[in-house]
Parts: sequence; structure tokens; C-alpha cells
Amino acid sequence: MTIDKSNKFVVIDVETTGNRLQDGDRIIEIGLAVVWNGQVTKTFSSFVSCDRKIPSFVSRLTGITEDDLMDAPLFSELAPDILNDLDGACLVAHHIDFDLHFLNNELVEAGYEGFRGDVLDTVEMARMLYPTLDGYRLASLADQFNLSHENPHRAGSDAEVTAHLLLLMLKKLDALPHVTLQQLEACTTDMYRGLHLWVYDAMKTARTRHRKKASTYDIYQDFALKKQTATRAEVKATIPFNAEDFFGMNGALANVSPSFEHRDGQEHMADNVYACFADGKHLIAEAATGTGKTLAYLYPAVVKSREKNRPVVIATETVALQQQIKDRDVPLLEKGLSLPIEATVLKGRSHYLCLQKFAHFLEQIRGTRQASYDEQLSAAQLLIWLTETETGDVEELNLPNGGYALWDELKSDPESCTHSNCAFFSRCFYPRTKENARQADIIITNHALLFTDHFQGTRTLPAYEYLVVDEAHHLEEAAGRHLGATMSYQHFMRLYNQFGVQEHAGLFADISVLIDRHPTAVSADWLSERKRELQSLHHEWNQLFTVLQTAIVKNDKRTREKSEVYIPDDVLNAHVFDVWKRTEAGGNDVIRAWRSLIRTLKNEALAPAEETLLQKVNTLCNDLEEAQTILASLLTSEEKNEVYWAESDANKRPDRLRLYRRPINISEQLAGDFFSNTKSIILTSATLTVKGSFQYTIDQLGLTNAQPECLQLASPFQYEKQAQLLVPEDFPDIRLDGEERFTDAVAHFICSLTSCVNGRMLVLFTSHQMVKDVSKLMKPHMQDLSYSLFAQGVNGDNRSKLVKQFRSHERSILMGTTTFWEGIDLPGEDVRALIIVRLPFAPPDDPVYMAKAKQIEADGSNAFSRLALPRAVLRFKQGFGRLIRTKRDRGLVFVLDKRLIQARYGKVFLRSLPTMPQLFAPAEQLLARAEEFYQEYQEDDPR
Repeated sequence: MTIDKSNKFVVIDVETTGNRLQDGDRIIEIGLAVVWNGQVTKTFSSFVSCDRKIPSFVSRLTGITEDDLMDAPLFSELAPDILNDLDGACLVAHHIDFDLHFLNNELVEAGYEGFRGDVLDTVEMARMLYPTLDGYRLASLADQFNLSHENPHRAGSDAEVTAHLLLLMLKKLDALPHVTLQQLEACTTDMYRGLHLWVYDAMKTARTRHRKKASTYDIYQDFALKKQTATRAEVKATIPFNAEDFFGMNGALANVSPSFEHRDGQEHMADNVYACFADGKHLIAEAATGTGKTLAYLYPAVVKSREKNRPVVIATETVALQQQIKDRDVPLLEKGLSLPIEATVLKGRSHYLCLQKFAHFLEQIRGTRQASYDEQLSAAQLLIWLTETETGDVEELNLPNGGYALWDELKSDPESCTHSNCAFFSRCFYPRTKENARQADIIITNHALLFTDHFQGTRTLPAYEYLVVDEAHHLEEAAGRHLGATMSYQHFMRLYNQFGVQEHAGLFADISVLIDRHPTAVSADWLSERKRELQSLHHEWNQLFTVLQTAIVKNDKRTREKSEVYIPDDVLNAHVFDVWKRTEAGGNDVIRAWRSLIRTLKNEALAPAEETLLQKVNTLCNDLEEAQTILASLLTSEEKNEVYWAESDANKRPDRLRLYRRPINISEQLAGDFFSNTKSIILTSATLTVKGSFQYTIDQLGLTNAQPECLQLASPFQYEKQAQLLVPEDFPDIRLDGEERFTDAVAHFICSLTSCVNGRMLVLFTSHQMVKDVSKLMKPHMQDLSYSLFAQGVNGDNRSKLVKQFRSHERSILMGTTTFWEGIDLPGEDVRALIIVRLPFAPPDDPVYMAKAKQIEADGSNAFSRLALPRAVLRFKQGFGRLIRTKRDRGLVFVLDKRLIQARYGKVFLRSLPTMPQLFAPAEQLLARAEEFYQEYQEDDPR
């Protein structure tokens, strides 16, 4: 009997001896769920006998043992019933390729044909329908949608959960508006046929309810957009300020927050922030972890905003903190005040989708453009997202890797987003966000936009008098990045590829169609000339970066990437200069020719899509012009207070060459052009002091003459009870014993510690190479230790993804460098042990550090005490702060660098930490202490 494919689905899940079918791995358990007419009508699971041993890691993951398979049926015995269920059905699985390959292999082995019907992958479907989720693992999706999942990694449970997930997704798909489904149909042609057919079927059905659903969305220009709430323009009520009434034991916050904890430091900081706002003073506030500093500045900031009837700006370094403020802290503040607070997250223009560009892209893929799979999936995600998003901000999305190249095509830019030439301007996300910011109480932005707005005068931010800079220990570095420049061969190649010199795709193909429609505008051989011009420019870029590589990068025998400081005057010899001038001239010719085309065609009667195409060309010309200007500044304009350097890969490939320029000292620029232009700036972070003094921060930021108020708030945590510091005094010294012996000792120590900790460990390194070396040494032992290992640069570089993987395993180790020393919040059971491998001094060959040190030494001061040590101490404090995040956390900190107890400056690091028990002893003694500590931990907290 054949059932209509749209009504019957069979969900399959298999557990196997491994994932290498070609090496003989086999199915050991199969689970099945039949979905018919919107209901799960049958579930089934069975062990499957096979002639292959079950590896120990599979047994640990699934709980399936050899004993379970002793009386299990052969797959050939199960095959007839499975095939009967599959008759006329669409086959569904979570990661369909894996399950389908194993299923078909077993069917063929049993003498049957493999399944050849329609298939649907719930991972692909979930990515499309839920484009803002952090991950798409089955367990994560089950948690997200409150689906009962009693036995993860067991075939029956996984199949049943997948079936219920499928029903949820089919229901969401069916509820989409007709215009969205119409657009989706063209975006799913390269996806699994089952999904494409269901989209098509849903589109046909949606025609009958088009008018009914239209009122739910803002249907505009063939897009279904989420209806936006109108910004309130009425005068807002003022808010009285009283920190004690708000943060006190019986205050407003205590009455609305179940997890409220009274903190004297929070109340004290709020008073100081408000006083500095009132007196027009700057404040530097170090608020240790647990102080509650975010609400301590948000409350007075909102009060001041209402007093002045203009926004107060909050600037952070990381996106994570921006979202935390918007999603967690502002709602809590609203509850405490019993008032709605208008808070807008404002980012640079490139974070926002341009609807006009997206409409043009969709028109292209319905025509001549052959979109890649990632482009189709990304476009489908965007269509779903438009029915849900209020911001149009790419940070909300979880795009596939190839989707970010598409985003570069679709992001807002000044050329495409003007009122006069955009049919979507009334719905455009970026101007709407800017308008919301003008009406907001609080504008949450980032350091980069803050400096772009200030130094370049982009006027993205509305006028403000009061500013809070959180994560302020990054402020000097952020300003340096903004005032510097960088350029690479890869950047030029991205621009070249956007032109799409190939005749069958890209900009050339689109322009060719446009010229055919307006044959009198340009000559017949115009495109051929442009193609030759771009190919010649490509050749010149290759030549330029080859000669730059030879001129800058020393021909030594190093095997690791290294920075090479250079002086532009020394690099730009006669040969390099000639190549650069040819490259510059070639780029100018390209820009001139394409802009001439734009001017010519603007005199023609153009369709909206053609105007969009010309805007795209103009943006590309602007980008190329900007890239050439930046490269010229890196080669031809040497500034006294700046350092120039280049980086390449270990193979010294010219196509991996990157050039940089940074100011050495920005204190004068910040003092004269930043701090002096704002009435009151609050600088706050958990790490701003060294040896109890703010002087290092004051000097770096040019605040000496401003005489800011200073406030240092201790943590409310009881570190003497919650943590201990342990340093192995018999550990190898990397300088005397060599890096190899030190690396071996690190790997051995961490492996030995696993049995004591029996939980998650975070290991902080100062070297990417050492992470890889230690990971390589530890990896063979992880299976025997029943631990999962996640290492930056080995398991990927995406920090948030690595942290999620780390948190998903109870016994896991996360190893990382710079970005893992701060900004990751891993409370409670998430980290039971923190290991700091080496004291975090800046690499001695870091170009900016070397230039700063040279400048300090020239002034007769000691660069180590004035620069290297303070920077390392602040970084050390950040790393230490990863362990204790709440009053309930307990854990051990191991520092494997003997300099902490042997060097004179070690006391500076130790004095920077809260008071807690410390043990300096041989490694074996520390392991014994760890065993004792975690036994006590288990007794105190039986979780």
C-alpha cells in the first residue's frame, strides 16, 4: 500500500559500533517512530546482533554492552517490518546521512534494496526554522522545546523525540505566511527532497488562508515581517534616586528578585556613579566579581536619562555582555522600578540586514544565479527570521559557515541605505534602530562603535553627555585598534571575488544582463576590457604581496607564525615602490571605469533591481578605494608615534601576509579628544588596579589631569572558604628545562588531576602552540580517563561553541588562550578546577608591547615594572575570576608557573588575589590535597 508522502513519516535512529561504515562498523540498536496524519502512531526499538565488538567509548555513551546483544535479533529478522513501515513514507532522521547509510548497508546485507524514497533531515529543518538557536543537537532541541528525552543516545528515545520535534516543526512551517513560503520554495531546491516537498505543499495550502494570516505580520514587498511596536514619543516620568531604597535589604529589588542578595558594594557603587553624574566627574570603579556592578550603574544611568530627557550610553567590549544587559539586567531593573525602560542595542551598520539587497538576491536565485547550499540555507533562515526579529541584527543568527560570505553581500551600507533610492527604507532595520536609540533611556553599544562614532564623526549615536564604559580594561586596546589600520592579501581577494570575473556568475553576469537591456549605453567590448583590467590588477596584487613578503619577513627557520616589525621607509625600496605604484594605478583604473558605467546607466530608465545592482557596484568601488588608501597608509606614511608590523604563516606564503599599524601611546588623544568632550564617564571592570592602585589605568588612558574619582569594591564572596591556590614547587622551569619537558609535565599533571576533580576543568594557556602540544599528548589518554577534551585551535576556534560543548559533558576539559581568560561565565558545577599554565606576560616579540617598552625605556623608566608586570597582573586577575562566579561555587586554582613563588614580582600577583588558603608544595602533595578538597566538596554538596 502506498501512502501520500505528505501524511506519513518514519523517523529512524541507530546506535552503532562507530561512525566508519567503510571500516566495518555496524548497527547495534535501531529505533523507529511512525508519524501519520500529524500523530505518532507507532514506536519501536530493538537491539541488533552483530559480529563486531562494542568499543568502550560507545558503551559509556549509550550504556549498551555486549550482554545486551547476546539474544538480540539479526537485522535481517527486523528488516521486513521496517520495510513495511517505510512503504510510501518519507524517511526522517536527525543527521539523516549517518542513519541512512547504516540503514541501507544493513538492508543490502540482508538481501534487500536500499531505501530510495524521499528523506528529510531534522537538523537541516531545525536550522532553517529556528535560525537563532545556539545549537541543533537533539538533546539541546529537546531541552529548548521541553520534549521528554529520558534516554539520550539510545535509539528508541532519540527516534521518539525526533518524531515529536518533527511535528513541532511541521506545525511551524504550516503556520508561515504565504509570501514567506513562496520565497522559501526557491531556497530549498538543494535541500533534502522531503523538506522541499513539504514547503511546496505548505505553500499551496497557505493560499487559502493568506488573508487571514496577513494581519499577523507586516506584509511588504513580498516579505512577511514581524510587526514592530511603535516607539513612544511622550515625555517620560522622572525617577527619584535612592540607592538604599532600591538595593537595600527590604528595597525594591529585594521584593521582585527571588535570587536577591544584599551587597553593600552594589549600593555604594550606585551612589558613587550618581554623584559623579551629578557633579560632572569621571569615575574609575573596580568592582570585583559578585558585586553586581551592572545594576549598580544601570539604575543611576536610567535616573539621569529621565532627568535630562536624553539617553545615557553604555559601552561594552563583548557582544555577550551587551545581550546580557538587554535580556537579563534591564528586565530586572524594570521590575524593581515598576516602570518600562527603553533600552536599545546599537551596533555598526554592517550588523544589520539590508532588505533591498536581500530582495535582489532572492530575485537572482530565481533567475540566473546558482546559489550554493549554504547560501540557500542562509536565505531560508533569513526569511523565517524576518517574521520574528525586531532588530535585523546578524548576532541573533546562527548561520552556516558559508552564510557569512552571503551576509557580506546583504548587510546594510551607506550606498544602499538612503531614503531616496530604497523601496524598503520605511522598513529598514538600521535607521529604525537609530531612531529607537534617540528615544531610548539606555543605549547599549560596543567600544568599537563608540570610537568610530567619536573619532570619525559618523553620528550613529545620538548626542550624549553621560557614558558608562564596562569592561574598561579593554578600552585602551580598543582605541588603539580603531586608530590603527590593517590590510591583507585575503581582503583584496575577497573584493576581487565579489566582482565575479567568471562569465557565468557574480557581478559580471548581472552587469552583462543589464548592458544587454541598455545596448546603447556602453560599447560591446566594455565587459571584456573590464575583465582584462581586473585580471591584470589581480596579477599586480600577487606581485606586490610577494615582494612585500620578501622585504619584510625574515628568512629564518622558525616553524611558527611570528610578527615582524618594519619601517615603511625601509620596506618601500625602488622595486617595491614600482610594484605598489602599478597596483595603485591599476586599482584606480578599475574604480574609474566602473564609476563611469554607473554615471552612464543612471541616465537610463532603470528598474528597481537594476538600481540596486548599481548601488552594489558603487559600494564595491568604495570598498576597493578604501582598501587602497589603507594599504598606502601602511606602506608610505610613517608616523612617529606608530608601530608597523607584518604577520604571515609558518610557510611564509605571500597570500597569508597581513600588515598592521597601531599608535604606540594613545593617552594624549584620549585625554584631549575623548574624556574632555563628555560631561561624565564611568569606567568600570573587575580588573583595573595593580597592587591596590589605579595608577596604571590612569596613565594608560590619559586621565592624569582629569583627576577622576576612584572606587575599589571587594568581592562579597568568601574566598577563604570557597577556593584555594596551589602551586607545584617541583614543576619544570620552562626557561631552564625547555618547553618540551614543561609541556610533558603539564599534560601529565592535568591527566593525574582528573581522578581527583571528577568534573569540569578549565585550563588557561598563553600560547596557542602549547595548547596544541598538550592536547596532542593528552588525547590518547582521554578515553581511559572517561574525559572529553576540547582545545582551542584543535576542536575549532569558536569560543561560544567550545564552551557549549564543554558544558554538555560532566567530565570535560576546556583548554584555551587569550579569549578564554575572560568573558566566559561558568558558574557552579561548570568549573571545579582552574589551571593557569603560565603567568600571562605579553609575548616579548609583541610589536605594540615592544614599541611601548622602548618608549618607556627612552624616558628613563623600567618597562617591566611600568608595563609588562601591570598588564600581566590584570590578565591574571581576569583568569582567576573564571573560577568563583557565585556564593555557592567552590574550587581549586592551580598555577603551574613557579615564578609565582620564586620571582620577586610573584608577590605582586599574589597580592592581587583575594585572601584564601595557599599551598606551595610538590605536585604529588597538591594532588593529595585536591583529593581531600573534592571529597569534602562532595560531602558538603551531594549534587
